[in-house]
Amino acid sequence: MYFTRRVFQILISGLAVLVGLSFMQPSVAETSRYEVGPIGEPLGELNMQVWRVPVDLEDGGGTITLEATVFRPDGDGPFPLAIFTHGAEPNAPTDGPYDFRPDTAIRWFMSKGYAVAALVRRGYGRSEGQRSVLDGLGWPELLTPHRERANDINSAAKYFRDQPFVEGNRMVMVGLSAGGNGVLAAASENPKGVQGVIAFVPGGGAINRNELEDRDLTERAFRAFGATNKLPVLWVYPENDQFYSPKLARIFFEAYAAETSAEQELVILPLEGEDGHDILLRDDGPQIWGAAVDEFLDRVMP
Repeated sequence: MYFTRRVFQILISGLAVLVGLSFMQPSVAETSRYEVGPIGEPLGELNMQVWRVPVDLEDGGGTITLEATVFRPDGDGPFPLAIFTHGAEPNAPTDGPYDFRPDTAIRWFMSKGYAVAALVRRGYGRSEGQRSVLDGLGWPELLTPHRERANDINSAAKYFRDQPFVEGNRMVMVGLSAGGNGVLAAASENPKGVQGVIAFVPGGGAINRNELEDRDLTERAFRAFGATNKLPVLWVYPENDQFYSPKLARIFFEAYAAETSAEQELVILPLEGEDGHDILLRDDGPQIWGAAVDEFLDRVMP
């Protein structure tokens, strides 16, 4: 199948912040202390419900569970599902509440008929496992944390695909910052039922918003994951992202896109302010990215 590759550029003015890259590393012979599945009943107008999602560790050392908060339209469904995942925050708690709730984005997807699962990756909040860090890693060790994050996300897709409220062949993955890298890595495994990926401000290895510490290493990592990806991806950046300028955004995009025949679309959006790295979390987010995301979903969802 032939996919077109389009790069959209729209002049912007200021915004964007990149969240540091940190990830979870499995521990040996780990057994979850939680039961898998929903906790309690759906609550409120968004039918919010906390779930525990099982993840088999990459080294075969056991199974952990991750916390995901599910939001869904009224009724039994089934609904298409958007799986959201967050950035990397060094100061986020490892054993207590960590709320990842981009409320306006959740409501926007629900208005389109989607259920949303906001996944908290390992080592954050009440999700089990330990975080690993990318600092100082060379090749190929650099790929390991990304694969761990991909395992978290794809395990969630596999688990929710079989839930009765989900249309198992109509899922999309949405990641912010380090979570954007995560959904790109997850897409490289072409998870069953996932039709497309939306990566908000992915990147890494920046000295400042215009320079990379080791461009060859960064490009090599993006190419490695692009090489096995068969899913269409929408890449979304504000022009004023604090960590990644449009110049760096194109470097990341072109490295990944060069290795895949699947549709890859880069959208650089105008935004007022000093930092737009939180573009998915902003109350006015859908006004900024809604049209591009809506067009992408119309194309890729069956």
